[in-house]
Amino acid sequence: MKKYLSLITLLFLFCLHGIAQTGTITGIIKDAETGETLPFCNVFVNNTTISTVTDMDGSYTLSGLEAGPIELGFSFLGYIAETKSVTLSAGGKLTVNINLKPFAQELTDVEIKASRDKTWERDLRKFQNLFIGIDEAATRTQILNPWVIDFPVSEEKNAFLAKADLPIEIENLYLGYKITFNLKDFYDSPTSFKIVGAARFEEMKPESETQRSTWEKNRADVYRKSPMNMFRSLLNGTAEREGFYLYGDKAGGSASMNMRSDIFANELGKSVVPYKADPLVTPTSPPGTYFLNLKGRIEIHYQKGFAQANTYKDAPYPISWLEVNGGKVKIKENGMVLNPQDVVFSGDMDRKRVSNLLPLDYNAEKAIQLQDLAKTAKNYQEKVYLHTDKPYYYAGDQIFFKGYLAYGNPYLRDELSKVLHVEIINPERDLVIEKKFPIRDGIVVGDFYLPDSMAEEKYFLRAYTNWMRNYGPGQYYLQTLTILDPYKRIAPEEAVSNWTNQGVNLKADRPNFGTREKVTLTLKVSGEGGRAIPATLSLGVWDARQLVPIQRNLEMSEALNLQQVPENLGLDRFSYSIEKSLRLEGKVTDDKGKGTSAEVTAFVNDFQGMIDMESGSDGTFLVEDMEFYGPMKMAISALDKKGKPLQVKIEEPLKAPVSLPINPEFPKITILAKPVRTVPVEPEVEPKNSENSTPQTKRAIYGEPDFVVKGEDLTKTGVNTDLVNSLSSQVPSMRVNNVGSTGIQQIRIRGGAVSAGSSMEPLVMLNGSILGAASGSNAADNLRGINPFDIDRVEVVTRISPMLGDQGRNGVIAVYTKDNLDPKDLSGMPGINQFVIQGYQPQSNFIILDYDQLKETIEKDDRQTLYWNPYLIADEKGEVTISFFTNDSDGPIVVELRGLGVDGEIVSGTFILNQK
Repeated sequence: MKKYLSLITLLFLFCLHGIAQTGTITGIIKDAETGETLPFCNVFVNNTTISTVTDMDGSYTLSGLEAGPIELGFSFLGYIAETKSVTLSAGGKLTVNINLKPFAQELTDVEIKASRDKTWERDLRKFQNLFIGIDEAATRTQILNPWVIDFPVSEEKNAFLAKADLPIEIENLYLGYKITFNLKDFYDSPTSFKIVGAARFEEMKPESETQRSTWEKNRADVYRKSPMNMFRSLLNGTAEREGFYLYGDKAGGSASMNMRSDIFANELGKSVVPYKADPLVTPTSPPGTYFLNLKGRIEIHYQKGFAQANTYKDAPYPISWLEVNGGKVKIKENGMVLNPQDVVFSGDMDRKRVSNLLPLDYNAEKAIQLQDLAKTAKNYQEKVYLHTDKPYYYAGDQIFFKGYLAYGNPYLRDELSKVLHVEIINPERDLVIEKKFPIRDGIVVGDFYLPDSMAEEKYFLRAYTNWMRNYGPGQYYLQTLTILDPYKRIAPEEAVSNWTNQGVNLKADRPNFGTREKVTLTLKVSGEGGRAIPATLSLGVWDARQLVPIQRNLEMSEALNLQQVPENLGLDRFSYSIEKSLRLEGKVTDDKGKGTSAEVTAFVNDFQGMIDMESGSDGTFLVEDMEFYGPMKMAISALDKKGKPLQVKIEEPLKAPVSLPINPEFPKITILAKPVRTVPVEPEVEPKNSENSTPQTKRAIYGEPDFVVKGEDLTKTGVNTDLVNSLSSQVPSMRVNNVGSTGIQQIRIRGGAVSAGSSMEPLVMLNGSILGAASGSNAADNLRGINPFDIDRVEVVTRISPMLGDQGRNGVIAVYTKDNLDPKDLSGMPGINQFVIQGYQPQSNFIILDYDQLKETIEKDDRQTLYWNPYLIADEKGEVTISFFTNDSDGPIVVELRGLGVDGEIVSGTFILNQK
């Protein structure tokens, strides 16, 4: 019987987990001869879908990589592909630079094809059978560029060699992958077989939902009968349940193993017996790796499969044979083999070649669960909990929050909602604020401002997905929310001093601390039985003198408690869809208001983008898969076949009905003569307008501006492409500083104040609305995103603006655009209809005040929230450390932590520190 040694260079990588500690690899790729950097070079983790390309400077970054041994692949057209093995530590960062050697002479495709003869074609067919395989998957797999493969003559008798200087491109329509394979070594002889190379996987885009389902099913089927799944099941003691039955030669049995009959029942107990090893599993180093003790020749029966060619007449399933040099297979917990050179397969498992190769970041457990998962209302549940940075707010404050989602089945997370609706509702059931936020990996991080007019005390914070509406209002997150004006306080008797904590311990670096002093906290997270667990966390620290520590009336465990839905309740009656992205529904109508089919063109943001579509026979059209932040201008034109303009309207989705508790509990309120924050009112000054400045026709909330700069003046400075520098040259008190060597710009138009969010920058407004910062951006980034040619005027307030509360401490830059004057000036096209649609709420970062790094003097630090971080990760030891600075109060502070462990364990803890 012919034996083979299959050796494909693999990455020893187990499944990436969203909250596990990961590392980053960066580097630069250069030409080995000239030293020039190589842009657009492929960099990938071997045998995975994890890849990137170098930028124009030849630099690359691979982030979120699991710690451990990693093999990197580098390939670029016209250069010899390279691989490099490295070891990445948890939370570490490696730099891997590579110099690629160019080919001495690169032939064109035409030249390569022309040099092929019939002998080469015969060798190619043999290579395809050996390399791709000969099973059903192989029939749906093809090499797209076979002309890059050569077959040198071997000096060894009956040996077959192959080489490829350029990457082999493979299309696998059975599993839905495109594979780029850098072949390093290929060898076949009557006694052994070897493939060495680096594979980069790309998921193909399915043409239909049916094809997508077929690919997912085929991937799960391939994994089920794979050696990796067999070794994993042997480790877990579930081999026979997974369908793997192992047999060994009976001691003193048949003199020749090849003289058996073709009836397995006759041989069982005579020549072969069930394989037993004591012990079968031996832990080894490093932790998380094991030895499987598999000695002798082992016969593997996979009884959950079917084989067309049967080894035994009474065994119509795939049969393989395994021999291990040294008798030990070293594996990881997921079944990945760490010594493949010692593992020799023959039979069915040997016939599985590249056509049956899955990327190592393929989540097999999830795929199998989804295959077997019933589409029931119970499995498809989702609920959300919001952890806000403090328990109540003042009008003008900024709310920071992190949302945690729980699922009926965690494996369905990626199949469910990606859009979260967050609202503030008044007691009259009016929606005062409506925002949308993206859901990523079951987590939402966001923020938004509370208008200065919101001081009615009693509100409700609501959050839900469109899919949750199928389950009724009881599935929504609904929390009472108190919003006060500066002269109101929560009554002292509402204070709470003890909380019930779940799975978290806290230790401060000192028992008491003073004003503007650095405090370091170490937190340890644990699950059931006190076992340390990794977790994703959010943590807020607030001043207990300014904010009375009250009890939240909805805790995390209650909010994420899933409903008891009947097991047999299906999804057929559900009417609300799963929102995977932002979408826009519209309708085209004629003069009589009747829906009609038409060619529809949508122009985005002053014709920066264009979308062509066609409305249905009833006039409806749909724009899907949108992802944008803040308001977006969309001009839509629809014409009939004769070119006559038609009417277009946007269909507003129905709001979720509001259901409020009958007797909600709100804390008691007291009124004081002194405001919670001292906001000095500076005298109004005459605006320093130029002669040609446009006077205001309506008084803005910030009062009269100190400076007014006309739009045409901004475009005369020579730096009109950058509004920040253009504006700074027009406003004498405006300073723009660069932060170190980062290139980040900071704006100051007055000094000394610090907002509750620790910012010293002015507030930016656009057409009267507060302009929220995009993720990681600041005031300069907001201004730079506005086209100076679209601006009518910019009004600058250099003093404190009391009407804007805490947000107005550092002044205001208010931009007014020409578009506000006449929307129809956007285009001369007939029948154009302009709309403004709202995207996701732009995200800004909570700025953590660091007195060790601060170079400017702060007059008064009365921050309420001292620290907020929604991105904390507890490591495998369950530990995380944070530092923050206190404000000008020397009183107690409250530390509040919420989070979810790696297996969905709820983590909740509230502590009071610095009680003197």
